[in-house]
Amino acid sequence: MATDHPLAPTPLTFELPRSLVERIHSCRARLGLKSASAVVRRALECFDFAAYTAPRREQCQVSVRLSAAQKRLLFHHARRQRVSAGVLLRSALEALALRRPPADSRPAKAGRKAAAQPAGGRRLRRKKR
Repeated sequence: MATDHPLAPTPLTFELPRSLVERIHSCRARLGLKSASAVVRRALECFDFAAYTAPRREQCQVSVRLSAAQKRLLFHHARRQRVSAGVLLRSALEALALRRPPADSRPAKAGRKAAAQPAGGRRLRRKKR
């Protein structure tokens, strides 16, 4: 049997950066709205969906081989931290890029390259024309 009353709104959960949550609270105060939900509803009412173009994400997909132990460790910590394995992987790569290598593993500074010599150790001379 159909009813004429609208369905009760159901909560939607989104993960937002803290800075955006702070903007929601400031908009709530500035606009005199009663809740964060009211701010989101107002934002959706005013938003021009037709003019929106998604920003291009400069990302590439890569495939890597991990040992079973590394894969297990990655997914274990992702579940424990309640984040995706990709988030942990990106964080690990960023941390590695910022880390300075130990002094003994740094490549030697490049000096002048020695001139290439043919087998036998003697340099060849160019013929004069």
